[in-house]
Amino acid sequence: MRVVFAPVHYVYWIITFLFLIVFVTFTAANLQQVAIDFWPFEYHLVLPFALVLLGSLLSGFLIGAFLMWLRFGAARARARRAEQRAALLERELVDLKRSAAAPRSAAAGTPQLANPASGLKSAAGGR
Repeated sequence: MRVVFAPVHYVYWIITFLFLIVFVTFTAANLQQVAIDFWPFEYHLVLPFALVLLGSLLSGFLIGAFLMWLRFGAARARARRAEQRAALLERELVDLKRSAAAPRSAAAGTPQLANPASGLKSAAGGR
């Protein structure tokens, strides 16, 4: 059996490879040391510039992803409630179909009684 890759798969790997080349080239070109001071404190770090910049980009991405996750939490909750409601309604529909089919099958074997509510109306006031 031969595995056939879709053209999109090749495009994905080409873009990933190009991104990796840019990433490695940027990192190799920016190895100068940068001092980072945390102003109100007496603490400072000396790190390569590429690490500082890429770390900043990564932390910004993670913060943005977390904020979007929080923002769409209400939509996820609404979707979850809608799925639960749909499942409840489907179960209710199945029960109603069963109960509607049961009197028909019972009607063939036993006689049906008159509606008791109609007898109460005539006895109560004759309307």
